[in-house]
Amino acid sequence: MQRRGIAELLAIEKYDGARIRVENCIREDVNIEGYEVLTLFLDLLANRVQLIAECKPIKGADNKKDPTSACPPELKEAVTSVIWASARLGDVVPELSTIRKMFETKFGKAFVEIAMSNGEYSVNQKMIERLGMYTPPNDKCIAYLASIAEEYQLTNFNEEKLRDPNGLVASAVAAGGAAVDPKLKLGSPGAVVTPSGLFIPPMGAPRDAIDMRILRLRRA
Repeated sequence: MQRRGIAELLAIEKYDGARIRVENCIREDVNIEGYEVLTLFLDLLANRVQLIAECKPIKGADNKKDPTSACPPELKEAVTSVIWASARLGDVVPELSTIRKMFETKFGKAFVEIAMSNGEYSVNQKMIERLGMYTPPNDKCIAYLASIAEEYQLTNFNEEKLRDPNGLVASAVAAGGAAVDPKLKLGSPGAVVTPSGLFIPPMGAPRDAIDMRILRLRRA
């Protein structure tokens, strides 16, 4: 329905209005990709519940148990990504808030707060880009509008009017989360040292189809 409405605006050459509305259309498509990544991590955690339950915290320098150390390193990206998503989608998907509370019980409040702010850059970058605040770049908006014009066979479509700085709605640079510095990546694909010094090891040989999909996601 959104595409039809945009096509109607293009048909009567209301380019500014179409340009504004197409941003939401693109954002919805991008969000769907983000939900797919989130679903993948949820599937992974559902299959590793026993591993999470069996992991115990280790003692720190003060000889006290640190609950944040109870998170299996190979699941840190999945766990922190789900926690990060719960802070943004909790109102839409209340089950995510329930999962976050369970993680807080297991790993501690500090762990959850760091994950919600992506303080250790362990949240999946693709999820941040697709579920975070996102304003599509102008070229992407124009490409979408061109595809809609082609779909609805609008012979009067004029792409140059969309590029006119005097009539174009300004587009901000897409916002995204903080990416992990490529220089921090170690020899093996997926291995990362966070700014706090935490070593997140690479995923080993895929144990099942979910592991394989996660590995491909990291390498993409």
